[in-house]
Amino acid sequence: MNISTQIAYIPMHASGNLHHPDVEFGFVTSICGDAAFCRYWRKGKPGVLRTVANSELTPLDMLVEHVSVAQVEVNRILKAITGNRRVTFPSVGG
Repeated sequence: MNISTQIAYIPMHASGNLHHPDVEFGFVTSICGDAAFCRYWRKGKPGVLRTVANSELTPLDMLVEHVSVAQVEVNRILKAITGNRRVTFPSVGG
């Protein structure tokens, strides 16, 4: 998983069900050990951030890769978040 990877957060009570109503979709903004900071979309509104103030730390074992919007939209938001600084996409975990 890398910066800009689109994800689905699947809470434990969802038992791996990607279609559970509590699953949240978004993308990775950074990796921190065995967790990732993620931005999440508003429920039912992919492409609209739930919060513009900060990313949320989520354990990696509760995330799966899942594309919910065009990658160009994620890249646009990341560019805005970083203040137009160059965003790199490091490889994590091999």
